[in-house]
Parts: sequence; C-alpha cells; structure tokens
Amino acid sequence: MRALGPLSSAVNDRIVTGLFGWLSPRLPGTISAFLPMAGEVDLRPLFVRLPGWRWVLPRVEPDRSVTFRDAASPRETHRFGMEQPSESGPIIPIHEIDVFLVPGLAFDRGGGRLGNGAGHYDRILSAARAGAVSIGMAPEVRLMEEVPVESHDVSVGWLATEDGVVSRAPRR
Repeated sequence: MRALGPLSSAVNDRIVTGLFGWLSPRLPGTISAFLPMAGEVDLRPLFVRLPGWRWVLPRVEPDRSVTFRDAASPRETHRFGMEQPSESGPIIPIHEIDVFLVPGLAFDRGGGRLGNGAGHYDRILSAARAGAVSIGMAPEVRLMEEVPVESHDVSVGWLATEDGVVSRAPRR
C-alpha cells in the first residue's frame, strides 16, 4: 500500500468534496481530523469549508498516548515525521469529539483498518463516547477485500472514498 504513493489532487478533491456533502447537513460539532502523511487524504480544505465545526487534531505525546488539540494550535513535526499540534495548544477531551476522520494504509468494506502498526487509532476509537462516528479515509484503490484484523483492532463505521461516504458493509 505504501508503494501506491501519494494521492492525486483530483482524487483527494473528490474525497474532500464527498465528505463535505456528507457533513454539511449535519449539526456542527467537534470533529477530529489529521494532518496527512504520505499517501493520506489531505483534509485541511475542510477546515475552511466547514467553519462551524470545531476542528481538533491528534497529538502523539512523548509517552505514546494521544491527546487532541485545537486545529488552530501551533504545529510541530513529530519524530515519526508527521505534523501535529504543539503541546501549547489546549487539550480537548475525547468525549467531546462527535466525528473521527481516520487515516489508514488500507481499509476493507467491513470497516477493518490497516494502520501504521502503533495502535493509536484502535485506542482512540475504543475510548470514544458511544454515538461518536468514525469514518475511514482512503481512495478506492486502498480498499481491499479483507485486511488482517486482530481482537484489539477497532473497525470504522463509515468509509469515505472518491466515490462518496458509505456505511461499512457488515462483517461476515
């Protein structure tokens, strides 16, 4: 999946436009996005297109825990190479987050996610409040028949691709 390289701007724009259409009719709330690493969807255009939402970003702390900070916080580069909010930004409690936009190397249509191996999003989604929505973000080319999942892995409830936002198919 890493060998597929970066998303084209056209595919990225279609994913963002579809997500904008899906989120627009919903009441604004708090939404966790992410700043893209290589091959991931760039969600930053949504920050401007949906200003009524409260945008937060994950920050991997030195102890490997994850906190959420306001998206307008100053940023820094983590030692793993991703951009994240600095520690000076205000912490937003996870129970206040209504929607989690989730990156991944690949997804399956049952909501299974292949991440980078650190388990951050499995822990995040496990701790999310009941009723919070999780949306996996990936181009169609990164949707597989089945990704390997373990008992601690947490599936996403929705998938956003260049073909739109759809509820995941039930696992068999």
